Amino acid sequence: MNSRKLYVTIFLVALFVAVFFIKDRFTVGLYQDEFHYLPAAIFFSNEPVPSLDLLKSYNELNTPIPFILGGWIVNLFGEAIQPLRLLTAFTSFALLMLFVWNSPGQSRRFWLCLAGLLLFPNYYLVSVYYYTDIFAMFFVLAGTVAYLKRAHWAGMLLFIAAVCCRQYMLAFPAAVVAYEIFERFKKTTDIGLLIKSIFNEKTWLYYVLAVLSIVPWVILWKGPAPAAVMAQQHYDSDKLVQYNFGYLLYSSVVIAVYYVIPEMLVTGKLRYLVRFPRVYPKLFIGFILLIASIIFFSPAKQAYNPYFTWPYMGYIDQAFMTVGISGLLKQICFGLLALITLMRFFSPHFNLASWMVAFNILLLGKAQLSWDKYSLPVIMALWFLAMFNAHWSLSRSEELALSSK
Repeated sequence: MNSRKLYVTIFLVALFVAVFFIKDRFTVGLYQDEFHYLPAAIFFSNEPVPSLDLLKSYNELNTPIPFILGGWIVNLFGEAIQPLRLLTAFTSFALLMLFVWNSPGQSRRFWLCLAGLLLFPNYYLVSVYYYTDIFAMFFVLAGTVAYLKRAHWAGMLLFIAAVCCRQYMLAFPAAVVAYEIFERFKKTTDIGLLIKSIFNEKTWLYYVLAVLSIVPWVILWKGPAPAAVMAQQHYDSDKLVQYNFGYLLYSSVVIAVYYVIPEMLVTGKLRYLVRFPRVYPKLFIGFILLIASIIFFSPAKQAYNPYFTWPYMGYIDQAFMTVGISGLLKQICFGLLALITLMRFFSPHFNLASWMVAFNILLLGKAQLSWDKYSLPVIMALWFLAMFNAHWSLSRSEELALSSK
């Protein structure tokens, strides 16, 4: 048994017990989304196995597994919030156990990666209140672990469960599909051999099925979520045809602040960013033009309507505004941070982490609003993959190119 993992487990048990008592045994008043998540759990408690009518009519934007589980807890322990928060905390602890016990035994990045996950501001909030995020994150991490272990049936089912917790979790199986297929492109330029290779090794098909698991929900609701709650939250049919490039910009900023900058500061890879323009000049210019176009035509700004009245895009945006950085200057700062994310992940040496970042950022352009928390699942996955060189680190050819310039 790995002693480091055992000691970390003991520490995390003590931490969760301490938080339980610090939070008054999870009996404090309802917090923000809990005001409507608790009624949703009670609603699902009426049918432990929900009918199609119930699935069509429940009053939430998210797919229903967290509320189904909540309904079971309500049936067992009553309509108090404490048991639901305990369910959330146990799920969070299980997620950390997956993270710790499936890490490489001697990874030098272990402490950095664990700290990176725990220190994300929203991780604490989604672990101590009855929020749906932690359930989606658990299944995403479990699916990623299953994929790395080549247990593809399990990976498919776990990613399907993640999509059934939050729709945009389909970014993760989509990333696996893209990674599996494009890795074969790297190995041959012969179209016949390429097609044969793709269909001889059908790993990607498991994850295509996981992506397609969103289709029954879209058919059931005739859209991405129940129509009534979409209208209530001002995410109506007119907005479905729109794409918010400003949200792409801000989600790239979140990844830069919470992952790329800490990772590169601690691992000493800042030289990669410094030398990137010389190694990939055309790509660098393309990134500059893309970011400039977004800032000019679709700057990053929050949705603001009768349902959602908080003016900031998230904590980072709030921090900028608090110190007086606003307007065009703030957009330029966002652009520089987004550039860091683009340089870190989008070189000719795409890996699994790159695909996860790409699909998550692209999907968040269709979100009803912007929020740091929406990038927490991908940042969790990035910190986990950071412990596995094959799916995270710069390629050997990239390292050589950087050292020679």
